[in-house]
Parts: sequence; structure tokens; C-alpha cells
Amino acid sequence: MAEAERWDEVYAHEPELYTTKPNALLVEVAERLSPGRALDIGVGQGRNARYLAGRGWQVTGVDVSAEGVRQTAAAGGVTVVRQAVEEFEMGEAEWDLILGMYVHGVLLRASGRIVAALKPGGLLVVEGFHRDVMKLGIGGLTGGLLGYQTNALLRHFTALRVERYQDCTALADWRQIEAPIVRMVARKEA
Repeated sequence: MAEAERWDEVYAHEPELYTTKPNALLVEVAERLSPGRALDIGVGQGRNARYLAGRGWQVTGVDVSAEGVRQTAAAGGVTVVRQAVEEFEMGEAEWDLILGMYVHGVLLRASGRIVAALKPGGLLVVEGFHRDVMKLGIGGLTGGLLGYQTNALLRHFTALRVERYQDCTALADWRQIEAPIVRMVARKEA
């Protein structure tokens, strides 16, 4: 099954795999920010994008899943693009906030474009599984490896100033289990 089709299946028929609440790290970070333009990479069903839009942000979400995009668009308040992140034109110095929640390899592959797309002073907020999650018998939904290798985010985003980095065990948004996760908040220098 192709990646987009697998995600369509998840969003249409497997809601027990993820929380519909906004990501706790994002909520904590957004509370201290003035609204601006935000890009949600891997918007999925739109939980984080809708949260930001409700706080006055202009939010664009991008995802390969037709079902995820449909659900996000149906809720309103968010501009949604059905496209692979690798094909999406992020622009340069366009976004005050870019988030990548549980999108792992996609975020790493697009790291250079993400840095360029952030406005000076803009923030990148990331949370995802650490690769150690596979030791729990949990692999990627499409059959591949899951999670970030140790310090992968730090290596890929050296052009940003890291304001917060955690490699810990906590309640994960996906699978909603205690699992090894990685969190990062990093800022593009003004």
C-alpha cells in the first residue's frame, strides 16, 4: 500500500492511533507567541493547525493524505495543501512558525528548505519518536523504520539556535503510550 493510501486508511478508520488534542509542546510554545504565519508539515487531521488558527494564526497545512486534508479542510480555518512535503514550495523567510509533529524522515529530508523558509526570529517546533521506540516492537505505519536517531535533529538543524531539546520518555501523541520521544524548539537568528 502506498504511503498516501496508508495514511488515508489511518485517518478514516484508525482514530485510536492518535490523539485529537493539540500537541502539548506546541501549546506551551504558542502561549508565549504573537500570532503570525504558521506551516504545519504533515498536518494530518489538523489538530495542531486548528489549535493555532483558533489562536489567531494564519495556518497552512501540507499532507500527502487526501483523507487528512479533507478532515482538516472540513473543520475550516486552515489553508490545506495535498502534496508531498518534498514537492511543496515553502518559500524563503515566509513562516513565523513551522511545526513537524511525528513526521520523522520527512522533516530531516526537508531540513535545509525548512531553515530557509523560516523568517528571521521564526521558530521550528518538533516532536517525534526516538528510534528506540522500535525496541518496543513499534515500527513505522508504512513498514519502515520509525523515529529519529540520537541527535539527528541537532545535526540537521545546525543553522538554528536550539532553545529546547529533550530526549526523554513521555506520553506520545501517536499510539498514546509512554515511549522514547524527542522534542526540539529552535529559532532562526534574527
